[in-house]
Amino acid sequence: MLHSVFISYSRLDSSWVDGLVQRLEARGIDFWIDRTGIPFSVPWREEVEDAVQACGLFLVCDSAHWQASGPCRTEASYAEQHGKVRLDVMVGQDLDSAADQIGRMWRQAVSRHGVATELSVKARDWERGGRGNKGLAPLKLRRKLAALRQERELSRIEHAYLAASRRRAWRQVAVSVGLTLLLTVAYASGRVAPGVEKEVNKRLGEQAEQYMRTQAALSVIERDPYQGLRLASALGDNESAKDADVLETALAANVPDDAFGLSAVGERFADPTVGDQVRVVARDGTVWSRRAGDRGRRSAARSSGAKAPSASGDGAGRSKAPTVDVRWRPGSARIQVLRHGRLWRTVVLESPARAARLSPDERWSAVATDTGVALVDLTRGTVRESLRGVPAPLTDLVWTARGDRVWGLSGRRVVSWQVADGEVLLDRPDEWFQAVLPAHDEAHLWVVSRAGRLRLVTRATGAVVRTHEAGGVVGSAAVDPGSAHAALVGAEAEVRIVDLTTGKVSRIPMSSGCVMAKPVYSPDGLTLYVPCLHGGVLVVDTRTRSVTGKIDVPEPGVSALTLDPSGSQLLLATGKGSLYAAPLRPGARPAFLHRVDCGPRIDTIATAPGPWIAPVGYGTGLAGCTQIARPGDGGDLRWDSLIDSPPDSVLALAAAFDPSGRAFAIGFSDGSVVLHPSANFMPRRTLSHVAGGVRSLLSLPAAGSGVGGGDLYVATRSGLVVRVAWCPSCLSNKAMARAADQRLRRAKEIGSYEPPTASASPAPTVRRST
Repeated sequence: MLHSVFISYSRLDSSWVDGLVQRLEARGIDFWIDRTGIPFSVPWREEVEDAVQACGLFLVCDSAHWQASGPCRTEASYAEQHGKVRLDVMVGQDLDSAADQIGRMWRQAVSRHGVATELSVKARDWERGGRGNKGLAPLKLRRKLAALRQERELSRIEHAYLAASRRRAWRQVAVSVGLTLLLTVAYASGRVAPGVEKEVNKRLGEQAEQYMRTQAALSVIERDPYQGLRLASALGDNESAKDADVLETALAANVPDDAFGLSAVGERFADPTVGDQVRVVARDGTVWSRRAGDRGRRSAARSSGAKAPSASGDGAGRSKAPTVDVRWRPGSARIQVLRHGRLWRTVVLESPARAARLSPDERWSAVATDTGVALVDLTRGTVRESLRGVPAPLTDLVWTARGDRVWGLSGRRVVSWQVADGEVLLDRPDEWFQAVLPAHDEAHLWVVSRAGRLRLVTRATGAVVRTHEAGGVVGSAAVDPGSAHAALVGAEAEVRIVDLTTGKVSRIPMSSGCVMAKPVYSPDGLTLYVPCLHGGVLVVDTRTRSVTGKIDVPEPGVSALTLDPSGSQLLLATGKGSLYAAPLRPGARPAFLHRVDCGPRIDTIATAPGPWIAPVGYGTGLAGCTQIARPGDGGDLRWDSLIDSPPDSVLALAAAFDPSGRAFAIGFSDGSVVLHPSANFMPRRTLSHVAGGVRSLLSLPAAGSGVGGGDLYVATRSGLVVRVAWCPSCLSNKAMARAADQRLRRAKEIGSYEPPTASASPAPTVRRST
């Protein structure tokens, strides 16, 4: 109950508390009290924490019994965690005076902190409801909630909730403005020459029809992904933004790309993971199988003489006991994730769970629901993707041993989805990777962990060739032009220089007042520039290992630093969204370049010849918060805005251009990586199958290809390095229309899609404007 009084009490004091409750009711004071006697367990904790989070005042009925109660101490810890106003009243005191005191404190607390409570609860319920449009704040309420930024630091979920509310408000305003403009122009056109009026009406009608057709297509994709692919496959004759929106939305729907049938009704998969064979146990006890890689075969064969395996399976399994367990109840849309036997995550789905399977690397869970398969990122406890395209709910799921594919069972049909973006090179689930850096040759790269471990990794296989231990926590890292030395910075007031050949570590003391961001080397490697988050840029001589100067910035606080594409000057970004350019010398005066409209904290800057400049950080993905510089007329920079709308985050900590500069990538803290064409910014491709928050992106030419191809390396805080092949030419309407057509053809081959009759139109029906 929002803004109520949460009553924390011991059941041994119930007689006095009952009298207090009667007086609170008489005074019209809302309250929440646990009268159900539910056990002190996980469901109890969830229900109580929700109630504490929603309350306006946390009331302690203090007594020796309360102080000795474990559940009461847990309730108090929740109140402290959520910053609730607390009032202690002694059990046994006069009930009327206690109720009057509670009423006064409750009204004061709601008046001072009610808005904060409302935002916290609305954001929580929005996330549990699947982050849809339901529950988003209208314009007036959003402004009131957003004003809390001036009072306290908002949580990640609260930021995401306000951002989603803002995006919906903008869409509503855009529609309203468009309709107003149409009416205004239509009215004005009645006062001009008939010929002009006819032309204006024609153009308005065309624009209105285009808008309506796009909205209708997006609605079709939401209802039926195959019809969406059919619509998308008919586009591609131009590179318009409206077509790009339809194309990327249609291709974002993950539908099965493999399937086969059974001659008997399947009950479950035979093995805990799929290896060479996909094996299914039928209800009659028979076993049916098909080679996993035999994508041309549409039916399974009965395994002659095979005995039905036990429910645990006897095929490819784990070599060690799992540390993560996923629990769910039939009919419930909430799943619980336990780690080492203790509650770790609670995830709310769009519809009730029917089956759940843990991935082999224990980073994901595939959960069959009434509407498809929810792919849950366990490191964040959120649904990252919904696998769609099956006509009936699934009854069982299984992962491949490599974790790159999910198989689902429904009656006599088995279907499969690809759930991997790129190739995993390094998998260290117990580590946090902070940076991925180029090596001295094109066949290797360096991976830096937060704990100060540096690994030289082979790009082709992911094999670790060499390991150095630098010690200490690493916040960011840089490598010199020859990849002979790496500079590491962390919480300590020093820079560690690591000789990448010998592993020897040298330490350079920094100013104690400098909280360091990612440094950068000069083109000759003789100078290291170290940005200070609350000051300027320190200049370090790498030969003498000493600070020799400083570059001051008119707006103190350098949050990101890099070389411009020519290597002739530094690009500096501040925590308030400003960018400056400075010559490569101590005492240089930076020149102002640009200020991003919403003034975000810029955390990194990607560049490419042209020049192309992409500063990203907090707020990336929101309108006006991501602005990319491209070559303009006369050698000037032209700054354009884009909206990413990433799945679950507005914090970008990494960005990179492909080696040719024709595409760029932005990596977000939720693990998603969004690929853009540099020329049009759309259509986009979102990589949603990378677990853990993205901490670093590295773009390199494909080994042996010169500049003809490229690879994007993604490093995450969950110990993953993933290689993704760059394909700038794939980021066009024409290419994506071909991809939609190929998916549709494949869906027809496996029996998931039945083409309509020839007379049916591929476009959604829209009402023509008059």
